Amino acid sequence: MEEIHYLLGNSCNLNCDFCFWDIKMPDVSLDFKKKIINEIVNSGIKKVTISGGEPLCTNNFLEILEYIHKQKLEIILHTNGIKIDKTLAQKIAPLISRISLTMDAIEGNTQFKMRKNNKITNHTINLIKIFHNLNVLINVKTLITKINKNEIIRIGKILDDLPIAYWSLLEFIPLNKGKINQNNFLIEQNEFDEICSNIKNKFPLIKIQIRKFTDTKNKYCFIAPNGDVYTYVKNKGDILINNINTKKLDLIMSEIENKNQ
Repeated sequence: MEEIHYLLGNSCNLNCDFCFWDIKMPDVSLDFKKKIINEIVNSGIKKVTISGGEPLCTNNFLEILEYIHKQKLEIILHTNGIKIDKTLAQKIAPLISRISLTMDAIEGNTQFKMRKNNKITNHTINLIKIFHNLNVLINVKTLITKINKNEIIRIGKILDDLPIAYWSLLEFIPLNKGKINQNNFLIEQNEFDEICSNIKNKFPLIKIQIRKFTDTKNKYCFIAPNGDVYTYVKNKGDILINNINTKKLDLIMSEIENKNQ
């Protein structure tokens, strides 16, 4: 396993009805966050993806990013970007190798709950330009649902003129809160495939990645804010394996490797 996902915190400045992770956990101490990072380093992992919740809503966000960087780990940051301005971007940029931003709707689409703030699209566009000028690779993620499926081409037209490394088209995952609200968001597999195929044909100059729930790697692994370690098991979703308070991360990872052989 070359990469691990660390859910730095559980708080978020959005309240998306399609969210697949809604287990409420309190913020933990800076020392415990550093303990998790130390476990990652000792496990031999070289790359860590930081996400949440929204990681920038977590206490000590920048300090933790600096601590991870000092451990010489490659950092990919997943964020909605709302809390990042140019000054903060300049502090973040030297610490990360790539930033992953979300763009799920165009300004003015009040139906899409995650995009009630009509300034978000323009803000994301500005962030892409800022991080590009700071020599950080950028990818954009778009979740395809019933509500925004007719906007995907419009999003593509925006991204076609921006310096992104690639565009990820994500399949809706009916888990947790997303499962409760799946009737509002879930589209058939063949419709998702057709939309993705059309987008690839429409925008040949954009590198596009298709992310399907059914294609999730079995050895995918993430650490929750409280130290719980999860892996994905086909037909079951994310399952809890152990906690770093009771077992070393390298031993947990060996357990995951064996489980998925």
